[in-house]
Amino acid sequence: MLRVVADEQAGAELASGLDEIVREGARRMLAAALEAEVDAYVAAFADET
Repeated sequence: MLRVVADEQAGAELASGLDEIVREGARRMLAAALEAEVDAYVAAFADET
């Protein structure tokens, strides 16, 4: 019979790695959204002097 053995340190390392991947993804998404917003704002007022 197979049994799952919990290695708490490995679990914590995995969670830490996943957290970092999620944070980096969120940073990239926010940066892309901000850049798109700035581009739209600049385009809206491009003909202003």
